[in-house]
Amino acid sequence: MDMHAFMDELEARFDEVRGRELEELIDELTDAERASVTLSARLAGADGLVNLSLRGGSVVVGEVLDSTRSWVLLRGTTGDALIMLSAVVGAWPLGRSVARESSIRGGVGVGHVLRELSARGVDVAIDSDCGDHRGVIDAVYADHVDVALSGAAIGYDGRDDACGQTVSLALALAGLRRLRVLGQRWSPDY
Repeated sequence: MDMHAFMDELEARFDEVRGRELEELIDELTDAERASVTLSARLAGADGLVNLSLRGGSVVVGEVLDSTRSWVLLRGTTGDALIMLSAVVGAWPLGRSVARESSIRGGVGVGHVLRELSARGVDVAIDSDCGDHRGVIDAVYADHVDVALSGAAIGYDGRDDACGQTVSLALALAGLRRLRVLGQRWSPDY
């Protein structure tokens, strides 16, 4: 028996088995890492314009200004829009860039944003599963918001007109898709 050839054969088999195990480990680690990446982390890492397809079929295009675990702030050609992540059903192009999950903050909740807009009395456009409406936020509750409608609905369906009276519509927070401040860019110095 040629011991040198025998040892070479053993080393080759050992290297082959070790190589397969390493490839399997790399595949497992890659899958585990991907399984931990959230949409908000991918949006925070997005560069350039992104398209967000929302429940109901609308598509919003813009540059990501900020992204939290519950919303993303997009700047498009028509201004800034606060998009609820729960309303996003598709996003493209996202590429491979991802923000570290630990850097994605909870941020202020949508309720806090709505309360501040209510306190300032600004006109808003709210796109929700109930329709698209314009008005002033009248009150914010635990799971819904009252909007005093201006009568200038984005998509008229009759709910925004009550014989000249101000109509207040309650919208479930779970149904909100997009919020825009009318006539102005989103700004903390509002």
